Amino acid sequence: MPELHTGYIPDTVAVIGAGNRIDSALQKRLQRVGFRVQLLAPEQLDELRPGAIAINASACAGNDGMSKALKVCRELALAQKDCSHLVHLSSYRVFAGGERKRYDEEDEPAPVTESGLQWLACEQALLDCKNLTLLRFGWMVDRSDDALLGRILRGLVAHRPIALDDRSGGSPVTVADLVRVAVAVAQQLASGASGTGIYHYGSSDSCTALEFAREVVERAQSFYDEDFAPELSALPEAETENTGSAVLACSKLRDVFGIQQRSWRQGLTRQVELWLEAVEKGSDRA
Repeated sequence: MPELHTGYIPDTVAVIGAGNRIDSALQKRLQRVGFRVQLLAPEQLDELRPGAIAINASACAGNDGMSKALKVCRELALAQKDCSHLVHLSSYRVFAGGERKRYDEEDEPAPVTESGLQWLACEQALLDCKNLTLLRFGWMVDRSDDALLGRILRGLVAHRPIALDDRSGGSPVTVADLVRVAVAVAQQLASGASGTGIYHYGSSDSCTALEFAREVVERAQSFYDEDFAPELSALPEAETENTGSAVLACSKLRDVFGIQQRSWRQGLTRQVELWLEAVEKGSDRA
């Protein structure tokens, strides 16, 4: 295979994985644009190639993996000299949310959930790192069981009523879009851009959890009979106070890196189809 001459300096990106499909998606896209890729598990940090750009996706492993992600962040802070740039993937959850406002990078984090506190602890462990680019993303549209998409479709398949927050908006982000943004940032850093600091990314069109569910149901109905119509309702106001949903302002990322927002609706039908296929395969095995 001929060697690629991309002009990237460095030409290697180390992905510190989350142990889910984000890892392979990052690896494939980075390779596609010409990077050499080193995929590391959290316990393999001592193998990080000196001078590489590091993308830390460890906190994207879900709630069960947050203690390990915090350990990774602390180790990265100690070994920061080993990478030329550190791109850390974080979350909107560091904000209290629930307000009708857009959170920008100057807003002070104030999480109200245990998950938010864990995301913030990871960020704080890295704040003294040089050449740190911290990317906060809106809520993830993925196929994991504890993600919103999975919770909606599980209720749908089981014919259970679904009650969701319809007061506070969010900025959904698909895995493909997260990967697009992270790789675009890595490309520019490897091309000489100076992009240290905190940046936000969310979809171009915000929505509430209930609005998202209605869209998911519409896509799911294309794979089922038209009578397949679950009961959707809004949570009582008292139960939405600590949902922590937040809309992120993304102009800084656009102005510095030229990265444009995309709609979360792009590719949603395929995400729904893949989730439903997985459910059917599970039922067949049972």
